[in-house]
Amino acid sequence: MASAGDSSVKQNNKQRILEATIQLMNEQGGAVGTSQVADHLGISPGNLYYHFRNREEILRELFERLVQELDEVLRVEAGEPIPVARLVACYTGGTRVLWRYRFFFASAVDFIGRDPWLAQRYLDFSRQSQHYMRLIIQSAMKESPGPVKATARQTAHLAEIMWVLWVSWPRYSELAQPGRKLGEADIGHGLEQIAFVLAPYLGEIYYKQVLQRVHRFVKGLEREAQT
Repeated sequence: MASAGDSSVKQNNKQRILEATIQLMNEQGGAVGTSQVADHLGISPGNLYYHFRNREEILRELFERLVQELDEVLRVEAGEPIPVARLVACYTGGTRVLWRYRFFFASAVDFIGRDPWLAQRYLDFSRQSQHYMRLIIQSAMKESPGPVKATARQTAHLAEIMWVLWVSWPRYSELAQPGRKLGEADIGHGLEQIAFVLAPYLGEIYYKQVLQRVHRFVKGLEREAQT
């Protein structure tokens, strides 16, 4: 019978494998395999396969964690008020999630092309996230209406545009700055740019407060990178 200590060790080893995969794929790209992860951790391939049968299982678990973390950032109920602080939290929280899992979005086409389960799960994730973004945009416009009014259909389009920009930013940053190591501030800067999409639809004071807070957040990331 396994002891609580054995269970804790197994769970810790599993977590180490997941964290090592995130680190290596963020540094080296989505082609990293299980042997590289095992070598990085100084464990045998058999030890790794005790927890995960193959690379696809690792990616599936990491994707589920990504989904959960972004869900915690975006989850909102229909009609829920979206004050400035709440909208800013969507941008800053989205930056953190996108930075942590940037490898996935940079290699998403390859990952989902190899795994039909992941392809369907990614589609569901995309739809759910856009749904939350649409609700957030609707409530923010209700909280502080701007000079341009958006219909329900246009709001859905805005949510889709923002989603596409969000998931595409890591790859865009890499291509726009070849040879330069990507930093979290680069991701934050992308989300800062995406905030401009909502400018015409929000009240001037509300929008300026959002932009100022997001900008301060990005500047904070830049200072962190310099220390």
